[in-house]
Amino acid sequence: MDKKELLKFCRYYKGEDDCHFKEQNKSMLWFYERAWVYEMSNDSKDLSIYIEEYIRHGLRTFEPFNNIPLTLKALLFNRFARTFQSMAEAVEPFKTFYIEYYTKKGG
Repeated sequence: MDKKELLKFCRYYKGEDDCHFKEQNKSMLWFYERAWVYEMSNDSKDLSIYIEEYIRHGLRTFEPFNNIPLTLKALLFNRFARTFQSMAEAVEPFKTFYIEYYTKKGG
């Protein structure tokens, strides 16, 4: 997929050079979506590692119908989990966070 096609999946990053979000979480999500577009465009091997982590922690079937690619959800989980003692501890808080910013209207 090219960058234009990848951007269709992003909720916050639209290809601009600078982030316009003031809210910390939206700014962070903009940054990670930008990183995801870059990683996808460059066939990064890191994404396969993130997918393995995501699936290993029971998230394979989490929000399967919201049109967000597994690779992006896995990258978001990986980054979100860094603030926890373990990835296992991050699973439920990640679900809440993800629903707030990717599932609810206006997220």
